[in-house]
Amino acid sequence: MRQRSLLLALALLTVTVCPALAATEVRMSGDARVFGLFFANRNFTGWNAAGTQTEEKFEIWQRFRLHMDFAANENLKFRFGMRVDDDTWGHGTLTAANPQPAVQPYLAYLQFKWPDTDIEITAGYQPVSVPHSEAFYDSIVLAADDGDQSSAALFVKLPLIEDKLALEAAFARLIAAYQTFEATTTQVDGNFDIYRLAVPVTVEGFEVTPWGLAGVYGKATDPDGLFDTGLRAGGSYLTNVRYRYNQNALWWTGVAANISALDPVNIYFDAIYGDAGSGDRSRNRRHGYFFDAAVTYTGFDWAVPGIYGWLASGEDASLANGSERLPVITPKWGAATSFLFDCDQDFSNNSMGIDPIGTVGMAVGLKEISFIEDLKSRVSLAMLAGRNSQAGLRKARLAATGAGVDDYVLMGRNLAEGEWALGVSFDHSYAVYENLSLNLQTGFASPQGLKTSIWGHTNTHRAADAWMASLGMLYTF
Repeated sequence: MRQRSLLLALALLTVTVCPALAATEVRMSGDARVFGLFFANRNFTGWNAAGTQTEEKFEIWQRFRLHMDFAANENLKFRFGMRVDDDTWGHGTLTAANPQPAVQPYLAYLQFKWPDTDIEITAGYQPVSVPHSEAFYDSIVLAADDGDQSSAALFVKLPLIEDKLALEAAFARLIAAYQTFEATTTQVDGNFDIYRLAVPVTVEGFEVTPWGLAGVYGKATDPDGLFDTGLRAGGSYLTNVRYRYNQNALWWTGVAANISALDPVNIYFDAIYGDAGSGDRSRNRRHGYFFDAAVTYTGFDWAVPGIYGWLASGEDASLANGSERLPVITPKWGAATSFLFDCDQDFSNNSMGIDPIGTVGMAVGLKEISFIEDLKSRVSLAMLAGRNSQAGLRKARLAATGAGVDDYVLMGRNLAEGEWALGVSFDHSYAVYENLSLNLQTGFASPQGLKTSIWGHTNTHRAADAWMASLGMLYTF
């Protein structure tokens, strides 16, 4: 019934806008993906991440995106996006009887320029992220995932020097746990608001963007724990209290740079520091840093080679002084499209999803490999090692488990000192038509040195290499 209501609403919207088509230009774009996926030992075991369920090795997935842009003129437009999100055949939506509703809106924002100025304003449910260098897929702190992760936000861009200097400011409300009225007559803040500021500077051969992000996190925010993995300190689970005060400050600062002055050699780097809950009890605080850098070469006509590296702070041995890992909100970061990270793979649900926070690593890759007409390939090799104290991860895991949470830190996803992982990816895309490709993605990952003292004998004894292969179709329009 809900699905029929959504389709009826879309039909009514189409009828409503038809009389105005003469004055409004309507454009549609999107993509459709259908693929089969074989994945063995997704979490380096045959179980789910918490070790409570057995995995299904073969699934068939599909997803659909549709964007509709309504442009009154070049200075005034509105975007509306709908999707059938990643779903498996034979379950939920894609069943013969009593399917669940599938179509959902995920973009709805107005964009315009203030009259007689170049000030650009965007308001509504839109992609929001912090700046990051082009060599890495998206931000480790707050990502938009190529427009797939949206927030209710107001974004303003003010050009200061044409094409050289600008000021960007944004406000977003990520969660309003209680909306208009709270649960009781005693006010306890349930909102998570963020404020973003960036100053992109562009000169010939050089782009650098210093940025800052501040947040106010209410004591009663996020009752479902959606952000706990990225924002919470392990010590907070000892009393199961995220923060002591009604409103708590979170902040980040960073710089992203893309340097093409030495073209065809291109250099990229990011530097980030963040602090969550610095005014709270020390065991509830989380603060740390993250650096990444890359060099690519675009002088070949048959491939683009690159080398990538990163370094992040890790946990120490104590829970009493909080967490030393960088706090993150919605990370979506990856190097060289490595199978180890959930990043810019052509299909979803086909990566290991290892957390780069608390690690040091490097990757080498070849992208845009082209020796055969209509066929492009890429290959990458990545290695990373843990920088988290073994005692620190063990205590954090025990504290979270005691509070009833079994996924705060996980074997293979969070790496301790002495643990490391290797990943290999080999992917191909064949252009069947100009807008339709047949894609094959493969991946291999191997864990090394997993510590029984942290994860237990059962998990480490069962640990094994992971294998993945996915084959499917990608249509863009």
